[in-house]
Amino acid sequence: MFWLEFTVVLAAIFVGARLGGIGLGVMGGLGLAVLTFLFHLQPTAPPIDVMLMIAAVVTAAGVLQAAGGLDYLVSLAERILRNNPDRITFLGPMVTYFFTLFAGTGHVAYSVLPVIAEVARETGVRPERPMSISVIASQQAITASPIAAATVALLGLLGGSAAKFGFNVELIDILKVCIPSTFIGVIIAAFVSNKMGRDLDKDPEYQKRLQEGLVPPPRNAGADSAKVNEAIANTPASAKVAVALFLVGTILVVLFGSFPQMRPEWSVGSDTRISHIVVKSETEAKQVLAQLKSGGNFSDVAKQCSVDATATTGGDLGWQAKGKMIPEFEKACAKLKKPGDLTEVIKTPFGYHIVKFDDKRPAQNKEKMGMPHVIEIVMLTIAALMLLLCKVKVSRVVEGSVFIAGIQAVIAIFGIAWMGDTFFQGNMEFLSGSIKGMVTTAPWLFAFALFVLSILLYSQAATVRALMPLGISLGIPAPFLIAMFPAVNGYFFIPNYPTVVAAINFDRTGTTGIGRYVLNHSFMIPGLVATFSSIGIGFLLVKLMF
Repeated sequence: MFWLEFTVVLAAIFVGARLGGIGLGVMGGLGLAVLTFLFHLQPTAPPIDVMLMIAAVVTAAGVLQAAGGLDYLVSLAERILRNNPDRITFLGPMVTYFFTLFAGTGHVAYSVLPVIAEVARETGVRPERPMSISVIASQQAITASPIAAATVALLGLLGGSAAKFGFNVELIDILKVCIPSTFIGVIIAAFVSNKMGRDLDKDPEYQKRLQEGLVPPPRNAGADSAKVNEAIANTPASAKVAVALFLVGTILVVLFGSFPQMRPEWSVGSDTRISHIVVKSETEAKQVLAQLKSGGNFSDVAKQCSVDATATTGGDLGWQAKGKMIPEFEKACAKLKKPGDLTEVIKTPFGYHIVKFDDKRPAQNKEKMGMPHVIEIVMLTIAALMLLLCKVKVSRVVEGSVFIAGIQAVIAIFGIAWMGDTFFQGNMEFLSGSIKGMVTTAPWLFAFALFVLSILLYSQAATVRALMPLGISLGIPAPFLIAMFPAVNGYFFIPNYPTVVAAINFDRTGTTGIGRYVLNHSFMIPGLVATFSSIGIGFLLVKLMF
């Protein structure tokens, strides 16, 4: 049955990726329908928090674009590139990296890729070199941006529901690993890219295009510098204000994520004291429950039967704050009314449990506002301020490329992540037995799984939301999952992602392209080097930091 269900998931991903846009999301919904109605898997909760965070960030980025802020940033980047043409293979990816880091979306690279291609051609640098690594840099920066959809998805998992499994991750924990690891990985790949292919003056394809008049002779690299400076000088004040506001929003998200004490807090609900007995099989759990119901002492039975470390203390789990228990415990304990009440058998990734309600008291610890709510509030506020202060037309926001691409990502995550969650949770017993020992011994194998799935999904955020819950349930340490985060940048592998296609078309010399065997394209080597260098450096950093 597992393999039939797995085939449904893969088919939905494959067809959805071929459809593109919202096709990925709606095919995920179709796959979920098959899993639910045909195979009777219980659907999990849809990823509402992740979707709302992405929607808020995309709204702010869309307003920035409508206000002219992105055009202003592109002009600044163009001036930097034209003033340093001989360093284009290194400055190009730096520009696209920091653009994406700041904006939270790799689609901002579209605006600067033509500039990189022309500056390289005008200075005699083979455009394939800076173009290939610049596209890869724009993808790598997604997993370092504090407001990227993939980052907020990971934070929502490691800092939200996963906290119940002992994961207590803040935004700063992700950033302090992923920013240096991805940036260094990009620089390493830039050095590799700088050796790719023949120099432009010796490239037969380019020389052929020159002779046939398909491309004009190269101009002086500084020919358009005056125009760029003029564009920057004539940038409306409203565009500069929008950029400043968006930067403030990004900084606020980083500060609130890095310093939890800055967030408001409240006393919510009550604390519950519980004890549990955990055994390996459902049959044994039912026998234990029957023994307890017939008058057996819970503490004594726990010491005799429980396979958990709490057996020595009679299964005592101590006081548990609302929202901090394992979800299955939280749901079952809500039905218990008085001390001594027992749950029925509860299945979790750790085994089969019987939980006893011991006591209740007013909440002792205050609950801080979660980062999902912080990101949503901050980015919606910044969007509102840009609309009011920069006099942006709302109609222009929803028509912009950034907003359209972002909303498509929300729909994709809605369907695909929901389907993936349902599949993995419904088959957790099988997966735990087959995979847990393997990935615990060699965590990098899970990074390989993330990489392969990202090739299929064409979305870092959808990959995170679909597969990271499995890594959490398998008990992979949170720092390792953070180190493996850049593995979700695998969608360069098949050369049909929009930024890859755009880069090929922007390079008029013909040096950036797809090889005879499809996979031997210009982006393969830089992409593999950057991705796996980032993962390796990430593992080194978590060893030093955690």
